[in-house]
Amino acid sequence: MEIRKFNNNIDNNGKTLSGYAILFDVESRTIYENGRKFTEVIKRGAFDLATDKDHDIKLYFNHDTSMPLARQRNGSLRLSEDSKGIRFEADLPDTTLANDIRELMSKGVLSGEMSFGFSTSKDSWNGDKRSVEKGRIYEISVVTDAAYPATHSQLRSTMTEINNKRINTFRRRTK
Repeated sequence: MEIRKFNNNIDNNGKTLSGYAILFDVESRTIYENGRKFTEVIKRGAFDLATDKDHDIKLYFNHDTSMPLARQRNGSLRLSEDSKGIRFEADLPDTTLANDIRELMSKGVLSGEMSFGFSTSKDSWNGDKRSVEKGRIYEISVVTDAAYPATHSQLRSTMTEINNKRINTFRRRTK
């Protein structure tokens, strides 16, 4: 069997982190903040990425500004919104921090949970449930324990992953 595959020399070797940092209409764990105990949901359209293009959102580890991983301004962090939530893709640098995060994720120590830092300009309350209706994102973070455990991220190797899927599809078709 001969296999032809496209190779444009893009191989991140697991250096692309992608997933959902924010999920719409998904309830958080219980949050304790300013003496108040509540759960919250982020409403669809709460964050308008299109009108906030000049804002430089960053990717950190555990919300620590001394642990940067990517940022919008240099193109290493890309955010988009779909019906599910705010999706991101980040090209991780070849740094000790990023390499440690890759290793911790590959061993399952970090599960890929994500979090985000934001401000709210409009919210509503129904007892101990908060709905965030409008706000601004400042950062997203790979975290150990997220308030929204349904958020997720994973490492991938861009062209290797695509080529492996193509090869497996071809093999299934030729059997």
